[in-house]
Amino acid sequence: MLRFLRQNISQHSSDEQLLAEYMAGNTRALGILYERYMPMVYGVCLKILKDSGKAEDAVMSIYESLVKKVKEHEIGAFRGWLYVLARNHCLMEWRKNQRRPTDHIAPEDMVRYDAVEPVFEYELPQETASLERCLAELSEQQRNCVQWFYYEDKSYKEIADMMSEELGKVRSFIQNGKRNLKNCLERSTPATTP
Repeated sequence: MLRFLRQNISQHSSDEQLLAEYMAGNTRALGILYERYMPMVYGVCLKILKDSGKAEDAVMSIYESLVKKVKEHEIGAFRGWLYVLARNHCLMEWRKNQRRPTDHIAPEDMVRYDAVEPVFEYELPQETASLERCLAELSEQQRNCVQWFYYEDKSYKEIADMMSEELGKVRSFIQNGKRNLKNCLERSTPATTP
């Protein structure tokens, strides 16, 4: 593949010598160094990508990225470093190909959508005294989040902004508050016998 890069550079130079030549401005040295390990890189890519065409494309992409990456990193053993670089490149390619399109709902657009836990179906008791008592038992953050989310139709983002909290924490307060509220209401409602 890269045989045209061999001019004026000894094939017997060590990896370190070739790296030093490349760092000194001789771009052909990197081609010779890479050619040495192309079979290894191709093998790594083929093993991960399981497609010879994609593996060949990956070998060339890795070479193209080397031009910049070699200068950015301090390389002790080129072969080991290149192996890790090739593996990581191919794993990223493989993951990219494994992704399937999904319906994505941005957290700030969630109003009554709970992506982690299914919404529980629970009929609220007719008297509000037990509901108010159970709401009072929640922590302040859980109580506020539940009231804003369910009674005032605030979105996660609006609540997060009001509380100066992260969206994940708000989501957690709502889920935990909802679960604690359900448990409290179930304890306070007498079981009916059929």
